[in-house]
Amino acid sequence: MASCSQLLIVALLGLAAVNATPVVQQAGAAQFSSSMTRFLQAFKGIMPCGYGNIPPLAPLSTPFYEFQFVNDDLQIVGNATNMRIEGLDSFQVLSASDYGKTGVAAYDLIFPKIQMLGFAEVDGFINIGGFKMPIRRNDVINEALFDLRFVGSYSFASSLTNSSGLRMVDFQQTVYLAGVELDNWNSLWDISTNNFWNQWTKIVVPFALEQIQPKISDFLYQNFFVPKVNDMLANVSMQEMVNFYETQAQLWENAKCQA
Repeated sequence: MASCSQLLIVALLGLAAVNATPVVQQAGAAQFSSSMTRFLQAFKGIMPCGYGNIPPLAPLSTPFYEFQFVNDDLQIVGNATNMRIEGLDSFQVLSASDYGKTGVAAYDLIFPKIQMLGFAEVDGFINIGGFKMPIRRNDVINEALFDLRFVGSYSFASSLTNSSGLRMVDFQQTVYLAGVELDNWNSLWDISTNNFWNQWTKIVVPFALEQIQPKISDFLYQNFFVPKVNDMLANVSMQEMVNFYETQAQLWENAKCQA
């Protein structure tokens, strides 16, 4: 059975797809758009309940997890408890190109609001201009992202290891964020410091996201996302992908999630 992460990757692939061979000539291509749409809607439908080894995702709840990130400029160690993320099932596909006509997969997907609630403890430092600034937080978390939007495109070619398989090429991804709302409370700070930090973060997060856009496609996806996708697709034909969408969508629809 496919893992949750694999299914999510396939769901993203389902927004549109093309291949080096003219798409209209590929077996299953004519049914791809309808099967993809059905798959995404069925996946959205089971998110409140979960299915098999896919946990409930709407909301997504995590009682406890630890995290650690260390490099020359940033070191953080901490944990989060009773995290609850709401709105993951609110996504809308604003547009998806007709791969059979355009030969390019293009998509526009938006999450209107994602709410994050919970508690977190963090210790560490950040290197700013050669000075190590300490990070100490003991937070009640109340954050929301508004209009988190993913706009991208890619194409498919034949797999380098299997001529009947697929391979993603020319992948581009841009992420937009309309706004952030924070009402976090760090018990180690006073009221004015908490208010200042919340207001400052509202401004910095969207700005920082804009600044890193050139690196998103060139580094993050090309080094991590695309290779993993291509490993999955190497032994998958267009017809097999369509069959997977139809079969999996039917299973999820039959689950009749009512949470």
